[in-house]
Amino acid sequence: MNFTTMAADRVMQDLVDCLLAEHFFGTEPLNLLASAADQPFTGLSAEQRIWEWHNEPQGSILVALRPGITQQWEKVPGTPVLVRQDQQLTELSPEVFMTQVLAGMTDRYQDNEKGFALFLDVLRTSVRQTELSLAHRVNSERLLEKSNADFFLTMEQWASLRDRPYHPLAKAKQGLNDAEYQHYQAEFARPVALNWVAIDRTLLQCGDGVTDLAQQRPADYLLPFALHAGLQHEMQQRGIYESHIALPVHPWQFDHVLQAQLGDAFAKGECQRLDFTDGDFYATSSLRSMTPCFNSADYLKLPMAIYSLGASRYLPAVKMINGGLSEKLLRQGLDKDETLQQKLHLCDETKWWAFMPPDATLFDEAPRHLAAMVRGYPPALLEDKDTRLVPMAALGTPLPGSNQHFFDDWMAYRQLPANAASVMTLFRELAHSFFDINLRMFRIGMLGEIHGQNAVLVWKAGHAEGLLLRDHDSLRIFVPWLERNGLADPAYRLKKGHANTLYHERAEDLLFWLQTLGIQVNFRSIIETLALVYALPERGLWTAMGEVLNELIDTIDFDTEARAMIKQQLFEAPHWPQKLLLTPMIERAGGPGSMPFGKGQVVNPFHRLHRED
Repeated sequence: MNFTTMAADRVMQDLVDCLLAEHFFGTEPLNLLASAADQPFTGLSAEQRIWEWHNEPQGSILVALRPGITQQWEKVPGTPVLVRQDQQLTELSPEVFMTQVLAGMTDRYQDNEKGFALFLDVLRTSVRQTELSLAHRVNSERLLEKSNADFFLTMEQWASLRDRPYHPLAKAKQGLNDAEYQHYQAEFARPVALNWVAIDRTLLQCGDGVTDLAQQRPADYLLPFALHAGLQHEMQQRGIYESHIALPVHPWQFDHVLQAQLGDAFAKGECQRLDFTDGDFYATSSLRSMTPCFNSADYLKLPMAIYSLGASRYLPAVKMINGGLSEKLLRQGLDKDETLQQKLHLCDETKWWAFMPPDATLFDEAPRHLAAMVRGYPPALLEDKDTRLVPMAALGTPLPGSNQHFFDDWMAYRQLPANAASVMTLFRELAHSFFDINLRMFRIGMLGEIHGQNAVLVWKAGHAEGLLLRDHDSLRIFVPWLERNGLADPAYRLKKGHANTLYHERAEDLLFWLQTLGIQVNFRSIIETLALVYALPERGLWTAMGEVLNELIDTIDFDTEARAMIKQQLFEAPHWPQKLLLTPMIERAGGPGSMPFGKGQVVNPFHRLHRED
């Protein structure tokens, strides 16, 4: 396989589709040409069209399109993007295509050379790092014979291969060279030796789960006894064991960021670099979240100031404070619904340590680069021999050069025939479990970060038993529904004058996250992957999901008004909201902050099942 070509094709597909969905080329109808004998694309069907975008003086760009389900038109997979100039046709790479597109948009984006340059640099990185990932083969054989921890790590590596579906820049981890990318990215399964920094304990802010700083140090959770003793010995030798607490630091962060951001704190002795580096940790699908180096339910999350998805990946105390408020609210919410008590599982994210000098605020840049969270997974889930944890992103990620899918192992375990009917049975079960939990959460006024990386399927004895949520700092809420269910506003800490995506003015705005992250990202990628691997029609899977949703909306205890609103938004409205990815990034032109955010509109996928283009 030519991985360079595969990577360019994959990024180009997402790039064109995303630009079209975001109406980047305007809201006027596309200039579509019917297939003709002399057209440059071979094998187009009767419903497919050629889109010609006039981009003088570069020439006309030609793209083969087909009607889509989640958007009106999408690029025909496997077809090139061409430019026609002086009757000559040339195939474009993603970078050259975007260079020409942006050159034609200077009137719309005036004085934004910085945004254009950043976008092209990230795009170039995304293609290169996608190529590196495609060339690596994840060891996915005999999955259910693995231990729970080994299975979970394998599925995290599988999930990492695609990262955020449909985002053409998702694989780009700017700041990592090729060798670092292949060392630190999850799919390569390379052990990482962490560095450690000792911090004056009076300069630490901690989560509610750290009630005794002397007895609850990160190393107590992350290192086995023998290694912990080595770290403790070094601190005793330095005479700082009683006065300082050792925090783990990602080696990339240790080498590239600490001096620039916190040099003064090291010069004063408030922070000290330690020599200790024992213990093998492994990246999970989010890169800076890591496994323990021994058999434990305690995992690790660290700041790592690479540039990914348009944002720097630091770990500020304010995010962890808000995460603690969300977790408390989630646990209170479990008591409001018997099904949630049984089916919704939560990581414990209350144990964290963050450097916070006395003159710093929660919103300062430097301290957020030195922190650590111990994320506790429910031990019962990791210890039960019949239970497996499956990041849902792994279900929506095809393996390069393979037709393997977790549904193969699932069908074999259930002794189901390996056919389309069995795939549909399991898909319906998966959809029922996922949407049952999330609609019940929505009913009480909250929705989690339910894209495929943070939503983890709890698979038990051959069934979709429930859902495990992590990364609680992105719990979205609608306060009026919380209050009518006996829950209170968690009073998140927010920076004045800055937009937030936690509070919502209307229930419809909260539903946005189910439609976008839950369906347009998570379930759409699962549908398309199942369709690809098992040669199934996507429409049949979308129809099945719609039937499951309809049934759940009817049977869950919504009031009449809420039920009508949900059905109207999901099935009757001509358009759905969508989360904009590329246009906000270009407009912001880099800079600090969270992932660039915007809202747009796209066609209702359930309407598209009965389309007439």
